Amino acid sequence: MLRTVGSLLVALGSARMASGQSPRISAPISEVSYEITADSASVGRRQLGVAMSFHVASAAPVILALPAWSPGHYTLLWFARRVSQFTPLSNGAPLDWRKLDYQTWEIRPRSAGTVRVTFQYLADAVDRAVAWTAPNFAFFNGTNVFLYPVGRGFDWSSRVTVRTEASWRVTTGMDPAPGINNFTAGNYHDLTDMPFYVGRFALDSTQIANRWVRLAWYPASSLTPVRRDRTFGWLKKFVPAHAAVFGEAPFRNYTLFQRSDTVVNGGGLEHQSSQVDEVLSSQLDANYLPGLYSHEFFHAWNVKRLRPADLFPYRYDDAQPTPWLWVSEGITSYYGNLGLVRGGVNDSTGFFNDMAGEIASFIGSPPASESDASLSVWIAPTDGSNGLYYPKGDITGFLLDIMIRDASDNHASLDVVMRKLYETAYKRGRGFTNNDWWSEVSRAADGKSLADFARRYVDGRDPLPLDSVLRLAGLRFESDTIREPRLGISTATDSNGVRITQIAPTGAAAVAGAHVGDRFVSIGDVTIAGDDSFETLRSRYAGTTTTTLPLVVRRGAGSITLQLPVRLSARTRTRVLPLANATPKAVRIRHGILTGSPATASLPR
Repeated sequence: MLRTVGSLLVALGSARMASGQSPRISAPISEVSYEITADSASVGRRQLGVAMSFHVASAAPVILALPAWSPGHYTLLWFARRVSQFTPLSNGAPLDWRKLDYQTWEIRPRSAGTVRVTFQYLADAVDRAVAWTAPNFAFFNGTNVFLYPVGRGFDWSSRVTVRTEASWRVTTGMDPAPGINNFTAGNYHDLTDMPFYVGRFALDSTQIANRWVRLAWYPASSLTPVRRDRTFGWLKKFVPAHAAVFGEAPFRNYTLFQRSDTVVNGGGLEHQSSQVDEVLSSQLDANYLPGLYSHEFFHAWNVKRLRPADLFPYRYDDAQPTPWLWVSEGITSYYGNLGLVRGGVNDSTGFFNDMAGEIASFIGSPPASESDASLSVWIAPTDGSNGLYYPKGDITGFLLDIMIRDASDNHASLDVVMRKLYETAYKRGRGFTNNDWWSEVSRAADGKSLADFARRYVDGRDPLPLDSVLRLAGLRFESDTIREPRLGISTATDSNGVRITQIAPTGAAAVAGAHVGDRFVSIGDVTIAGDDSFETLRSRYAGTTTTTLPLVVRRGAGSITLQLPVRLSARTRTRVLPLANATPKAVRIRHGILTGSPATASLPR
């Protein structure tokens, strides 16, 4: 676990005062404990009951604050806006209090003793970083509800008790404590980085890489046994590949929390020993799911432990910008894809298609540097660079991996850089710097300087040198325009198949006579079993000269066959493909990337 060094300074900002006075520092507190009430009555109101108790040694003012954001989710959410009925008590009597700003409260104890602060927290946000409730369920992150004393650092222990129904489950990554639904954390960073599921959800576990890995999902009916086993199967393949990069699995156990619904803030949020994923009910069988899980899992090493000095230690009162999200997020995306191919979830073609898809997502964007895009995430820029650090960082990691392997004759790789920084930065209680990163890259590349690469392509706006670098790994990049069928519909997928939810009035499906509510059986010779079937359809009939295709749908109790007019739309297609005449060295590099091996033996093409 991380220890906070010098955290006094980073915690001061949360007591900004409207009068322009200097920031205030809370009186010291001790014996900190929290209670969260998430029973049927509270969640029925879409609320959580929150209480914080602590001991004070005098009548000096106590200043408490709630975080403004959740690390990993780089946006200011101001959790204090969801607080109501804020009430501080001592010996059952109310205490004087006032707000110093929109996220900070000053409490005035009357004397030494125990203070108890209670409030209600509105838990109705569709966001994986904010608390959410249903009639039989509650989810919350620690940043949502756990107040901290301003200016007193974060290196103090606490205890959490969850009050809920006797028949409801409670699952979190926090260490258990004696008693029912009691847990402990050694510092505030750990306290706020352990999400909770409370209620009627499903839970299962398995052992992977000598660690217990749990799967918690809501609603309990959303993951069938087949889906559950498939998810565990993916994890068993890619988690060991991730652990191999760093040489260890640094968590006691790991939990994959998943919620599915018809309205979600889709995606995942990483934590040091868990991830929280939100998936549309219609996408529980989508092809992107293993990539989502793999990406968030790799964050257990990269970001939650190894991270830039700008993010070390975390502050909670305001934005914490860094130019390094292209490493923290983008290179995590690269390893998310690598883990799938190294673990055997995907084959090499799938990996190259992932890389091509990432290239396609930014190749036509306005010129922007990855470091600038990383810094700008907090303001959601409208210049076309928002989120650019994900795909461009992914491909930059790919290119760096190739260049390191080429310069070192495949004896070293980006794996070596990540592991070395993990040992020299994270394990020594600090974040990595610009010099740390590029020095380790150069060292792995047999002393070759990458300063010009950093200047032109990471901090600069030059197009990435795709062709010249990919060739070093026996690969080529190709972009062309294809024409593929479009139906003019929106769909939803459930256990009964793919259902039409919307139809464009002049689209191909409407012309064929399809109705909202129809369920697909097949189009042409392609069976429509899920969302991914449409990708197969587009590929199968790209550029076809056929004018109509049979469209079979289930309507009511029977099925009917309609004639679907083929309407082709242009799309730019990008591909990363193996070179037929790659050199033996390039083939070794390509093989090393796909397997995680630095082997130098000659391999067949």
